[in-house]
Amino acid sequence: MTRTAAAYLEATLAVAAVTWITVAQLPLLGLASSALLFLLPVLLSAVRGGVGPGLTAALAGAAAYNFFLLEPRYTFRVHQLDNLVSVIVLVAVALVTSRLASRLLIREGEAVERARLSQELAELSGLLSGHPADAALERGMALVEVRYGKLELLSSADEVQADETFSSLDASAAAWSVHNGDVTGHGTEVMPAADWTFLPLAPKNRRDVGVAALARPMDGSIRTGAELDHLRQLVLLLGQCLDRDALEAERRERELLEERDRLRRTFLASLAHDFRTPLTVITGRLAELAIGNSAAGDALAAARRMDRMMTDLIGAARIEAGALEPMLESIDLVDVVGAACEGLIQPQGIALEQRIPADLPFVRGDPVLLQHMIANLVDNAYRHARSMVAVSASQDADFVMLRVSDDGPGVPEKERQRIFERFARIEGGDRTQGSGLGLAIFKGFSDVMGMTVTVDAAPSGGALFTVAMPCAGPTGA
Repeated sequence: MTRTAAAYLEATLAVAAVTWITVAQLPLLGLASSALLFLLPVLLSAVRGGVGPGLTAALAGAAAYNFFLLEPRYTFRVHQLDNLVSVIVLVAVALVTSRLASRLLIREGEAVERARLSQELAELSGLLSGHPADAALERGMALVEVRYGKLELLSSADEVQADETFSSLDASAAAWSVHNGDVTGHGTEVMPAADWTFLPLAPKNRRDVGVAALARPMDGSIRTGAELDHLRQLVLLLGQCLDRDALEAERRERELLEERDRLRRTFLASLAHDFRTPLTVITGRLAELAIGNSAAGDALAAARRMDRMMTDLIGAARIEAGALEPMLESIDLVDVVGAACEGLIQPQGIALEQRIPADLPFVRGDPVLLQHMIANLVDNAYRHARSMVAVSASQDADFVMLRVSDDGPGVPEKERQRIFERFARIEGGDRTQGSGLGLAIFKGFSDVMGMTVTVDAAPSGGALFTVAMPCAGPTGA
């Protein structure tokens, strides 16, 4: 028996029960009270079954009230106006009550459906929050497939065209969904004849995102707009999990690269440290042999350059590891510049001009790091100068400005920031020689000591490096 037939049967049985009670107890109840009792089956049937059962109860109750209770009894004749009014009231009550009950039932059904959908969203969100993201995504897709049909996640519309499962109409619907960021295909107004419904995996404000393809329901029904809206929310959750999976993969790859980079830095630092001892011995012996021997002098210059390279490797590793802690103190710039230049082999044909005033205030820095960075800067100028390198300094307010310039081709303006990167080579300029570490170490040491560096064009046409060093003492502290 269907639910509708059961409702009509309940209405009839309720009227019959009230009729039996009122007929048996008429002397005790009276006509007025009996008439009110016939409202009970009307209210019950209208609430439980709707308009039809309610009207049935009203008409059956009015007929029973007239036939069994009103004089002349056991006839359907109505002699008084109030009896007719009773019948009309029963019908009116049935109509009004059934309408109200129907609206309440509809709202109750909508509330129950909203609760179900919210619970489903919460269930899917809980599944997708698990780790790892790829396994959570598989569990979430399985949940959607069990309840809504076959589901496939596609990275692009081209993937649809390459899959024989999809027809040309499906491919067009997928392309439209990707391009417009909206639901299309089966159940929608756009290409509804498609066998699949395509839902974007991300909101409309994103581009170049994939789509979820959901097969047509097996029972042949057409998805409603409310169901598509709910599916869109489910698919967006899948898209977020897919993004999380991509981010986790990117994080794992980044951690692997960082570990490789750390091992590389450790290896280079260890290698440079191990080379220092034999290089020191070789440099000492070559210095003895270089007296009066030009060939030994060239070998000594190469050995010293290699020693500086090893020092640069150790310095680069310390900078990247964050282990560089400068010991700041007051430094006489005249002494530091002199020591840095004396430690370098001056190339033949390159003149070095030093203009460091003796009355300059002391600067604040680490003497070892400062000498190393000045040596790297002057050595860089030596490699690219044609005939002259100039080192000068002057005071500017609370800073001492150290300038190193050469008369080489210079540094192109667009490359003046990149030149301080590790292993940077400026093609088409004068910065293609060397290891690419010297200026990076120079910049790293200056940053650690709170000094700023700029690169400009020198008056001679070459490169001009300027280092702003804070003065020591009350003005520089």
